[in-house]
Amino acid sequence: MTVADICVDWTDVLDTDTSIFIETRTNPISDVGLKLLQAAPFAYRTEGTLEEVLVDLAALPSELLSDISQLGSRFMQLMQVDNVHVRLEGVTSNACKKLHADYTDLRLITTYAGPGTDYAPHGDADCCLERLPTGAIGLFKGKLFGPGHTPCLHRSPPIEGTDAARLVLVIDTPERQEFQ
Repeated sequence: MTVADICVDWTDVLDTDTSIFIETRTNPISDVGLKLLQAAPFAYRTEGTLEEVLVDLAALPSELLSDISQLGSRFMQLMQVDNVHVRLEGVTSNACKKLHADYTDLRLITTYAGPGTDYAPHGDADCCLERLPTGAIGLFKGKLFGPGHTPCLHRSPPIEGTDAARLVLVIDTPERQEFQ
């Protein structure tokens, strides 16, 4: 990860006209991600303080833990929370193949290996979908972000039957009604 990657200001996602914020970066764990995918499908799910999350995920490679720690810390600071929900999945099916907006305030998604998440760039379900590059960080507004905010429509790319697999990290805030 470069200094420029670390200095990207995620607060732009707080603007009412922004439904998704994308930070492009060099994939920090490409080789590790490909090795992990050999065991797919799998899912690690945990929640709590960042320290508790990292203890729960201690069996994962150090490069991956380091990235989860950095992303979790930045996400918690942005959303002003002390706890997060973390999900790391090796996906081999069409997980969430329908275009949808999540019932959350904000969701961080990054794909370490395989095709990235598809999204509607202007909130229009009828427009051409775009795809997050592998390694990029997407901050997706959900339906509970708050009044005046438009959620980001997105989906998992259809991969079932293609021999493709994805290593996906998702970080959410604890359940709450709206971002203050």
